[in-house]
Amino acid sequence: MASPSLASGEFFGVQTRGVMAHGYKVDLRIATLPPEQVHAHSHEDAHFVLALDSGYRSLAYDPLTPRNQTFGPGALVWNPAGVEHRDCFDVAGGRFLSVSFMPPAGARCGDPLRLRGAAEVAVRRLVGATARFAVGDEMIIEGLALDLAATVLSPDELNEDPAPEWLQRAQELIDDMAAQPGIEVQSIAAEVGVHPVSLARRYRRHYRQSPAAAIRQARADRAAGMMARGSDLASLAADAGYADQSHMTRDFTSIYGLTPARYRALFR
Repeated sequence: MASPSLASGEFFGVQTRGVMAHGYKVDLRIATLPPEQVHAHSHEDAHFVLALDSGYRSLAYDPLTPRNQTFGPGALVWNPAGVEHRDCFDVAGGRFLSVSFMPPAGARCGDPLRLRGAAEVAVRRLVGATARFAVGDEMIIEGLALDLAATVLSPDELNEDPAPEWLQRAQELIDDMAAQPGIEVQSIAAEVGVHPVSLARRYRRHYRQSPAAAIRQARADRAAGMMARGSDLASLAADAGYADQSHMTRDFTSIYGLTPARYRALFR
């Protein structure tokens, strides 16, 4: 009898906080089943799990992690799409963050992995970004999720060439499209004909920042240039591509280090 396959983004746990951002589903969850009730299963999509409590069991391992070891808080696991596993906590009630997405068509199934290094940085930031999520923050979630995915998908799976000619075009599109409401890395990638993870990997390598950060920066720069025109901040936020004024204030302050109102006051 074949093991059950869970639908995209589905887990054996109740969701306490969830965000959908341009193809990535990020959830904070609490496991609801004791280990004896968790049977072998797979998922339609690929996913990461960050254990936030002790007693997490997984088939995942790496050179520093013996097989069948029980993981503690902070352990990050990667389960490729379709891989059979029975990840669970030793007792019901364990907390975890999950990040689910559909990988590129050519991505290999592979084995579950225990991840360390750059992936751990991105996934920890996702915990806070998910907890604090407000309308307009989709770009932050997407950027962190792409950084996370790029740590497990190889260049061969993304069909990367040594010197992509599309990278400069992507930069130009970011500058041109930053003010469009709802602009996302996924749409830039589609315009230049590559997978979003490939764009994120190459963009960071050449420009030392993620494309999501570049879009947010270009949008903030556009807003800064408009502030001298005397528009009220709510109208300015809409013209610059922000969801609303509070979204502009959050993003602008994180990039420029002061609020739009204080920035505009500097030049009066």
